[in-house]
Amino acid sequence: MRAAIALAICAASGLLLALAYPHAGRCAVCGLWPIAWVALAPWLVVVFTAPPRTAIAGSWLAGFAFFAALMSWVAIFGYLPWALLALIEGLAFALTAAVARVIQWGQLPIWRQEPLAGRTTPREIGNCPLRILAVALAWVTFEFARGSGEFGVPWGQVGHSQAPFVALAQLAAFGGVPAISFVVVLANAAIAHAIAERRRGPTALRPVFYVGAVVAGAVALGGAHARLVERSLAAERQSALPDIRVGIAQPSLKTWLTVEQLNLPVTIEQQEWELSQYARLTRQAAAAGARIVIWPESAVSGYLDYPGIARDAVTSLARKAGVWLLVGGPAYAADPAHPANGREYNSAYVISERGAIVGRYDKVHLVPFGEYVPWRNHLPLLQHYQVRATDVARGAGHRLLRADGLDFGPMICFESVFPDISRTEANHGARALAIITNDAWFLRTAAAAQHLEIGRFRAIEQGLWVARGAATGISAFISPLGRITKSLSLMQRGVLVADIRARTGSTFYRRAGPLFSEICAGVTILWLLGALAPRLRHRRNRPRAGCC
Repeated sequence: MRAAIALAICAASGLLLALAYPHAGRCAVCGLWPIAWVALAPWLVVVFTAPPRTAIAGSWLAGFAFFAALMSWVAIFGYLPWALLALIEGLAFALTAAVARVIQWGQLPIWRQEPLAGRTTPREIGNCPLRILAVALAWVTFEFARGSGEFGVPWGQVGHSQAPFVALAQLAAFGGVPAISFVVVLANAAIAHAIAERRRGPTALRPVFYVGAVVAGAVALGGAHARLVERSLAAERQSALPDIRVGIAQPSLKTWLTVEQLNLPVTIEQQEWELSQYARLTRQAAAAGARIVIWPESAVSGYLDYPGIARDAVTSLARKAGVWLLVGGPAYAADPAHPANGREYNSAYVISERGAIVGRYDKVHLVPFGEYVPWRNHLPLLQHYQVRATDVARGAGHRLLRADGLDFGPMICFESVFPDISRTEANHGARALAIITNDAWFLRTAAAAQHLEIGRFRAIEQGLWVARGAATGISAFISPLGRITKSLSLMQRGVLVADIRARTGSTFYRRAGPLFSEICAGVTILWLLGALAPRLRHRRNRPRAGCC
């Protein structure tokens, strides 16, 4: 295979995978998700058959094409950040290919590299079906790695594309999203192996049937879990415990603004007008019986913990409407010794029906270069992009917010893409999850729909209801099965009201956490060491030319 053709195949494969996710102009569940089951196969054929350098270079290109297409909305903030992000995240493809090639190379007899005189070179066994498993293990390993840590970006995991496939999506209750990615990549690798070894005839198809059995088992397991959850939900509806009616206000107030305009300071007149719109939606939700009304991230621009227009308006509204409010807004902690050096937080407040502020959560996992700028003094290029002049402060830790007796696990915007946050809150006693976000920054792109799809897995992983309030959409109620029961479209103004129930059930993932990913990473490392060790030992013990 010529290098140019191999590179073109890899790029096309990455673009094909991007089609499996929601895109601009489509509803939240209309990604062509079945494509994910075959989209990676062309890339993996190149990985299995092309020379190593071509395979790894093509893999990086496939990763770049995938992330550049999937996260094209990052270009709103500049083409350089968009390209750099795609290049960095695309390394996961290249590293997966490198692991697969090393393991395939390790399966060859040592003398295959250096045939001895008079000895027949054995048939290469690099086509061993074990490389199918190696690809899936390596994929999960690097998918887990790129979503970990302060700079982790767990966006675009293959498992996210399968949110509409409810039966398979239930695997998240056992191994998280990586368990779904493992099954999908395993299927792609089996197809690629069959294509790469087609000259071997029917023998090449044998792994496809084995992997097909694994996929069928995974779907059966997920389906059984879904039926158990459905029966549990039905039993809860028949119990004497009351449902809690929750409302979500989606104002869609700034649908006509550009990113530059969104960065402008809010005037007093604008603040009063925005608060009046939230008040109208809140009264509408209260009239529908809502006991708790959720406002999105950054719903108020003033500090609710200090006297002022915002505090007076919100507390007065809660008293008059007789509802609890969960409101997104900034918080400010003054430094008594240095008043100019106070810290600002991105926060969520709870206001009781009597108008008292009874709880506050400060966002812990901040967005790098969005809410704070690492190495600010060493990156002069940042002055050409829309970055904050000052950093948002990190919250002290994850905590629950209690409203009308219901303990919510709050997640603010980007926090909802990290499963460890919702797991921590569930283990601390959360009985439902609340996601508040302001996706207005991404205008009418696919970011909001993709963000919603990721949030569906937080419900499955923890077995809890999720109420998601977004400034411009997509707001939704998500059942413990990951099904969207009610939603408002992007840029639609309105109110959602639904009955949800506090749940105390548990899932295997809530107890074990990322155990599946850690096992995959451990097996991958051990396998790599096992493949490399005999080679390195053979080279070290080989006599050198010219030795006396």
